[in-house]
Amino acid sequence: MRNRPNIVFILADDLGYGDLNCYGADEEHIRTPNLDRIARQGVRFTDAHSPSSVCTPSRYNFMTGRYCWRTWAKTGCIWAHDPCLIEEDRPTVASVLRSGGYATGMVGKWHLGFGAPGAGSWDDIIGPDYNRPLSHGPLTCGFETFYGVPHIGQRPHFYIDGNMVKDLESGDPIRIIPDPRPEFLKKFFERPRTCNPNLKVEGGKRAEYRHEEVAVHLTEKAVDWLEAQTRQPFFLYFAHRNVHAPLIPHPRFSNTSAVGDYGDFIHELDWSVGEILKTLDRLGLSENTIVFFASDNGATERHRPTLHVDYNGHRANGVLRGQKTEVYEGGHRIPFIARWPGRIPAGTTCGHLLALTDILATCAELAGIGIPQGASPDGVSFAASLLDRNARPARETLIHDSMMKAMFAVRHREWKLIIGQGGGGIGYGWPGVESVEHFTGADPKGQLFNLAGDLGEETNLYDRHPDIVSELSSLLEKEKQRS
Repeated sequence: MRNRPNIVFILADDLGYGDLNCYGADEEHIRTPNLDRIARQGVRFTDAHSPSSVCTPSRYNFMTGRYCWRTWAKTGCIWAHDPCLIEEDRPTVASVLRSGGYATGMVGKWHLGFGAPGAGSWDDIIGPDYNRPLSHGPLTCGFETFYGVPHIGQRPHFYIDGNMVKDLESGDPIRIIPDPRPEFLKKFFERPRTCNPNLKVEGGKRAEYRHEEVAVHLTEKAVDWLEAQTRQPFFLYFAHRNVHAPLIPHPRFSNTSAVGDYGDFIHELDWSVGEILKTLDRLGLSENTIVFFASDNGATERHRPTLHVDYNGHRANGVLRGQKTEVYEGGHRIPFIARWPGRIPAGTTCGHLLALTDILATCAELAGIGIPQGASPDGVSFAASLLDRNARPARETLIHDSMMKAMFAVRHREWKLIIGQGGGGIGYGWPGVESVEHFTGADPKGQLFNLAGDLGEETNLYDRHPDIVSELSSLLEKEKQRS
């Protein structure tokens, strides 16, 4: 295919379904003109999801087109002393595009591990040594260049340039001190996948970054990468740091919103996206570049159980129930917008069901590249939904999972079945956190919602439609049986 499109995929962190003006956020609270520009010049999806509702699984889904619950990490996150979650022979969106002649670069949050991946004998596997070139990571998963951070919030706090920690002094090596609790001193695949491991880091003081500078610095690196491209086509994956806690915006964005640090952080994110768009314009690349923007999961209220995430009157997940880590819609329904001038119809809205798991297959089709046999086993291409207003949805079924209880949900058309009670995340097994909901033996064993008329998941129809419960339960079991 001649004139294959460049692809820029910007993935926000913990941004909710209701956090953009084009998704209903009140301009009196926050303003997102640059993100709204993408929607105005392209398409806005209203039924897009991260199959999982937390950081690591969402990124594995995005990279591989495969549900993360099929891996050794299952539904939770991996940390600084864990191996790379992506298997050595697993095709990724980056490796597939690179095989088709694309320049591939990543800037931002990895959160998929840097040690040897889970293959062979577990007894021989050790975590990464950050004092030496890292054996695995973005550069072994299809990217030619990488500049970013291991994860956000938890330690260690440093940049990695390629496969080396940036600004590390040889006389002050990094030492990862594992969580001392017995359940965390097990092998990788036996540890609890909690969001809050008590990891400690000693050494590497000169390499530590300042939280308030990370978003601006990563944006500058993403702009630098675009400016350095001497050949096309290219694929840039910009895994943003915003709006994940800690909410410490750069001083230039402090007190710019009406809802506090959270709103200020969204303003910083919107500015960052604007810098990418301006760079594409300045370099004359906008017309042949597809810009995707999405979030990795829903918003969270600083690990506090709540029915609706609220920041001083701003509903971060809109009308949706629940939040990050949960199988309720607030945990996994995400803003998703895309622009390709002249190809994606401008100012359109699409209600087709899609997921981050579909990115590999979609990008490959848009690039005119065939994917290897067995790649993207859980993903489908929604390229037609992008380009054709009259296209039919590429998928009807999607599997979701929570974090703390590994609770599953299955979506089929307008119906959604949750296997169990509650949301399976914050407040449901979270250490030291009490749930905002309490269930008894008199409650239904599961939860069934018709999202066509109940997007807020307020009315449980589980006992009223046993036939639909049975049908969706069978769909879920069939998916879980597939390798």
